[in-house]
Amino acid sequence: MAENPNQSSTLGSMLQGMAGTVQSTLGQLTGNQKDIQEGEIRRSNAEESNERSHTAAKLGPVTATAEGGTHVDHEDRQKGSWDQTIGSGKQFVGGLIGSESLKAQGRAQYDDGVRLETSGQASDLSQGVVNRVVGTLGAMTSTDSEEREKYNRQHDEGKAAVRSVQHDLQKQSEALEKNS
Repeated sequence: MAENPNQSSTLGSMLQGMAGTVQSTLGQLTGNQKDIQEGEIRRSNAEESNERSHTAAKLGPVTATAEGGTHVDHEDRQKGSWDQTIGSGKQFVGGLIGSESLKAQGRAQYDDGVRLETSGQASDLSQGVVNRVVGTLGAMTSTDSEEREKYNRQHDEGKAAVRSVQHDLQKQSEALEKNS
């Protein structure tokens, strides 16, 4: 993003890391200790920046990033998660009382919840990516500081949306591994 050293960027940190590696390697080839040290420092700073770039906190349907971007999950994600919970409960109760129809109802509601949540995740992810790209390009090309700040906010909100989906997918993956 635009000239803000506190803002972390995955792409920016990757590029800085590569530049640090190149500088350190050239220093080793030429025997220049200063280039070796500066390259290592640059690479280390890039790793820290990359970690900050992936930092996000999620509480319920709200996600916030280190840069200040926020995102509230698409309502389909929330409703889908709720339907999965209720559907699981119906399956459990149906199993306890021996009601195949309640178990089937629960399974159908659970499956609908999975589809709805997945649809909401796809929506949040695609909108997040679009906002990140448009925000980045807008901030890079804008000459007006207010407009640049608006694009930076758009980028940060898109990043929060992407991190929100990543968080949920990671949580789902961990649950699958645990149940395997």
